[in-house]
Amino acid sequence: MSNEEKVSLTISITKEYRDRLRTMAAEQNLQDPDLLTSASTIARQIICDYLDRVAEHTQKEDQTHE
Repeated sequence: MSNEEKVSLTISITKEYRDRLRTMAAEQNLQDPDLLTSASTIARQIICDYLDRVAEHTQKEDQTHE
């Protein structure tokens, strides 16, 4: 995930996914209380990591087809 300017994005997810993200955030907060983590922070990390991997895969495919 880059250090570019962050913009807001609103998404709708199931209650189950929201609760899972909240649990993940709570676990991280217990591991390091000085680093405050929220469900939205974890969701952003998941989305950005996924999109970065897709971009890398696409770039590798493009290089293979050249």
